[in-house]
This record gives sequence, C-alpha cells and structure tokens, in this order.
Amino acid sequence: MFRKFSAANFTLVTAAAVALFFISSCGGKSEEESHEITDFEVTKDTIKSEVRVNFDLLRVNIPTPKTLSTILSASKITYNKSFLTPPSKAGSYSTNYQKALGLGVMGADMSVAAAYNQSQDVVEYLGQIGKLANDLGIGTAFDPEFSKILLQNVNKPDTFQVMLDKAFDKAERNLRSNQRVAISIIMITGGWIESLAISVEGLNTNPNGPNVKVIYSDISAHCHSFDYIFELLEAYKSNADCAKLIQELQPFKPALVSIGRNSKIGPNDLPKIRETVAQLRNKIIG
Repeated sequence: MFRKFSAANFTLVTAAAVALFFISSCGGKSEEESHEITDFEVTKDTIKSEVRVNFDLLRVNIPTPKTLSTILSASKITYNKSFLTPPSKAGSYSTNYQKALGLGVMGADMSVAAAYNQSQDVVEYLGQIGKLANDLGIGTAFDPEFSKILLQNVNKPDTFQVMLDKAFDKAERNLRSNQRVAISIIMITGGWIESLAISVEGLNTNPNGPNVKVIYSDISAHCHSFDYIFELLEAYKSNADCAKLIQELQPFKPALVSIGRNSKIGPNDLPKIRETVAQLRNKIIG
C-alpha cells in the first residue's frame, strides 16, 4: 500500500495552489516541453501592488513542495493516501468558494501522489482538477489534450513540472485578467491548508526520526506565512467569499501565529499543533 519516495526517481511536482506561489520561467527542447498552452483571451495583471508584495512574501516563507518532499523522504516518512483528501470529494463541491478551495487542495494532494510515483492517484486527482478548473472558468489551462500529454510525462519529473507550472501560470493570469483575484487567493489558501496538514500528519508518523528538525522548522515557516495569506484575504474582503474565509480562519489565527513565531518547535509541541491543524482542515476543507 505504501511506497517510499526516492528523490532519484521523481521530483515533486508543484501543487495546484502552491504553484501560484512558485511560478518560474522554464525552457526546454523536447517535444513535450515545447507544447504550447495558448491563451484564449488577452490577459492583464490587475493585482494590486500590496497584494503582489504579499504573494512575493509567500514565495519566500513557504517551503517548495520539492524541498518538503525531499525532507520527508530523508526522514523515512512513507506515502499514506489516507493523509490526503479523497479525489471523490471534489464531486461534492457546489459553490465557486468550495471549488476554488478544492482546486488548491486537489493540487496539493496530486503533488504528494506524484512525489511518491503513485501514477494512478495522480490520474484521479488530475481528472478532478480539470473539472474544477473548468467550472471556475480556467479550464483552458487543463484541456483534454494538454491533460493527456501531461499524463504521458508523469514519469518524467522535469517535463511534468515544467508543463504543470505553465498550466497554472496561465490559470493565474486568466484569473487576474478577469479581475477574479479572490478566486486565486482562495485556491492558495486551500493548498496552503492541505500542504500543512499533510506535512504534520507525515511528521507524526516519525516525530523523532532523522533530520526532522528541518521539518519542524518548515512547519513553523509555513504557519508564519499565514500572516500574508490573511493580508491577501483582507485586501479583498469586499468579496463575499474572501470575507467568509476570513471569518472561518479567524479562530485559528492566534494558534497559527504562535506556531509561526516559534522557530524551536519540536516533538513535545506536535500533539497540540496536530490538533490545531486537524481542526483547521476539518473546518475549512471538511
């Protein structure tokens, strides 16, 4: 059931929401890498300057999925699908609020599955991501032809990540062009919560293992970045969905800020952190 991740065999792909944090310009010469993702509308960056600053701060303060997966692997933490949100849950999302959160969640889960070379799970999550993206009006980033080529390269980590980065780059730009930045922020929050929850659950399987100090440090940094997510939501609190998410996150703010300010968290702190993150995940993601 479980399969240990080998960094030599696979590089973690960028999570759906986390990809919005870590968009990079990549080149390549293979046929797969040169596959063009064509925009079907003229895009224009409409993000406010203060929001752009907070996006940049998120990039600095949240560990990349690749870094985190390497650390988890070094700590002998194995793949456990029960730590992920089931792909089937995406079928229960009815509102754009739920779908935006879900797109971030499913992207984070797909990243973990891909990191551990769980191809069948990647296929399931990608299918749900495509449906959610289409419902949110950014389906062109994951059209059937692109998804087919993406899956053909699931065992080629560099190509897979380049293509996925391009897809989410386009999705984010299209959200900006339609002045729907609120959806993008909600997606980010969903991925942020899911990634944190998976990290904590994974660490809980081996809280005193080798190299776990780095994981504790990354979890602290992850929680520290909550301040920037909250500021992003505050910048768009006139949007009903952002206002709703602020209200739901508010009770967890003191605990998350406290974890983020403690750079020396360790095994003794993990039970309380796990309790907080589980409650957060259940409240927001369900």
